[in-house]
Amino acid sequence: MKKLLSILLLITFISCEQGPQGYNYETGSLPDSPVNLKEFNSEYDDYNSTAPSLGSLVAFCFSTNRKSQGSQFDIVYMPMNVNFDKTTGVLTVKPEYANWSIYQSLGIIRHGLDKVNTAGNEFGPYLVYDGHNFLDNDRFLLLCASDSEGDFQINFTYKTDTTDFSESQAVRFLNSGFDDLYPSFNDDCSRVYFCSNREDDVFNIFYVDIDTSNVELHEVLADTNMKIVRKDELLSGGNDDKCPYIFDNTLVFTSNRPDGFGGYDLYFSKLENDHWTTPENLGPKINSEYDEYRPILFEEGVDFERHMLVFSSNRPGGLGGFDLYFVGLKK
Repeated sequence: MKKLLSILLLITFISCEQGPQGYNYETGSLPDSPVNLKEFNSEYDDYNSTAPSLGSLVAFCFSTNRKSQGSQFDIVYMPMNVNFDKTTGVLTVKPEYANWSIYQSLGIIRHGLDKVNTAGNEFGPYLVYDGHNFLDNDRFLLLCASDSEGDFQINFTYKTDTTDFSESQAVRFLNSGFDDLYPSFNDDCSRVYFCSNREDDVFNIFYVDIDTSNVELHEVLADTNMKIVRKDELLSGGNDDKCPYIFDNTLVFTSNRPDGFGGYDLYFSKLENDHWTTPENLGPKINSEYDEYRPILFEEGVDFERHMLVFSSNRPGGLGGFDLYFVGLKK
């Protein structure tokens, strides 16, 4: 199901035939080193993105404090275009505003953001497809965490049968009296992972088993009955382990554990025989002595050997504060 839940992409191949030889480049290639998503970033903090595969368009959402000039974080929506030119071999990733019909077709997402943005801070958006009828492709569900009532709590909204979204409500079986953030479903939506500091003020990665076989996701999340919350002992390493994100058989997260390159680093784990492997650092090409935060993975349709990894970092050379970056990660 995850592949059906993967990022709303607009993959445009702009190229011309080069005589009988065909294109100069048959396939695209993502960069080996992180590239600043400068057209999405600002002089303020831009991070905590989401980009699940919900069809053929990229509905890119992320947290930013640009609207308040550096104080309050809200979630914004900026449609994305991933473009590989088969003639020149140039890959570009930029906001998609030129095609008005494309921009408008995902405009419904802004109604969802209106429901979750508050006077507090909203972090860790997670946009997925809600429902079993995949032809009904505007049935979005959006989760995020908000501190509008004190500690960070995970909330959700979903598109109703009308053109509007439901009122934001808490996912009661995930929340506690501590900070609970960054929900992410596994491949078949039988389990939801998140991070929390409910034990010893250290962030660990937890999960809850759920049953979505006969109901839609929003019905599961609205369940007020408490469920068993388990800490993943292998993924949680005694330091702050945060922002779990699952795509296909890979889980990526951020941690300040001592074997990193400085600050928060990005780590990954593979699902093998129904168990996650020991987390590994993504290495010095991606990590730096500064903070790398909130990684997400998706299939961009250009590079067939690598997924697109988007993350945030406050490394030098950005536009200011935390910036969004992208890089290729081998499948």
